[in-house]
Amino acid sequence: MPVNKCVFCGLEVENFHNQEARVYYKCRKCGIIRLTEEAYEDYRSGGYPESEKNKISIVLRNEYEMMNHRTPNKYLTHNDLEMIIDQYSPLDPLAKMDMALINIAKASKHIGHLVNTNPSFDYPYYHCLNAGEFIHILLFLFQEGFIGCESQTFQNDKVYITAKGYQRLREIEKPRRNSNKCFVAIWFTPDMDKVYEKAIKPAIEFKEYGESLPRFEAIKIDNLEHINDINDEIIAQIRRSRFMVCDLTGYRGGVYFEAGFAYGLGLDVIYTCREDWSKEEKLKDKKGKEIEILYDKNGNEISVRKEGVHFDLAHRNRIEWSPAKLDDFRKKLQDRIKAIIV
Repeated sequence: MPVNKCVFCGLEVENFHNQEARVYYKCRKCGIIRLTEEAYEDYRSGGYPESEKNKISIVLRNEYEMMNHRTPNKYLTHNDLEMIIDQYSPLDPLAKMDMALINIAKASKHIGHLVNTNPSFDYPYYHCLNAGEFIHILLFLFQEGFIGCESQTFQNDKVYITAKGYQRLREIEKPRRNSNKCFVAIWFTPDMDKVYEKAIKPAIEFKEYGESLPRFEAIKIDNLEHINDINDEIIAQIRRSRFMVCDLTGYRGGVYFEAGFAYGLGLDVIYTCREDWSKEEKLKDKKGKEIEILYDKNGNEISVRKEGVHFDLAHRNRIEWSPAKLDDFRKKLQDRIKAIIV
């Protein structure tokens, strides 16, 4: 019987299925993987750097955890995987330490609960490139006094959060609790700029949420003056925010990464999407006729389908809106902020 391995991490996989030009399997490192046969064969044939496959593994494992181990709806295409690589933004060591502590806290059922850590299989979940890096993150947390462990080898150890670790978690959360900022993850286009100015920003900065509350401030990264690397600045602004509005229009990989990072930090995320982008469909020209094929400058066929909401967020409640009814969208978003944030 042939041994099937994950095309991203090389681990032997479970429940491998290949039918109807689609591949499905479960990987202990990467989660549940669903690929088109073309994407699977492309990565199985090799030629992709380990660094790129590591990025995919990290993103897919975190999406798997974010979905509470549910099976994704979408089969990822080659373009999806390329988007993950292009939009991935690595965390710095201190951010990895904070995220690791947050993940351990999520798994802790009570004070002193021993949480299993398995570097060999869990390093992608902790945004690490390999097991050795994850072991060092655990070691750093131990040296800072944030966690205790049974053997201090960190090889498949059980760890627990110390009193100092809980103090660090409070420090991580404090800027968010006291913040009046809302980070807006959105597709940067002129049409979406109009939606932001006429609906999203006014809904966030609505004056009458409550007299005891500071007025919320909408943060959109392209409107912000900064001198940092844009990915670093995005992560910094999300960490300083009280909540996020994430618009899924346009199937933008960066928007999905930002939503996943905010979710990992425990921020409340309000999802929105233009109604005609919420479902997969063919594009149409100005006369309403479906566009069958487009070509790039090299004569290669390119995708002409709206992909719809990405697989990891398709099950989440969202506000769908129409460009012709932006006042209605603004009111719905205000109501959602009142219900969830205020």
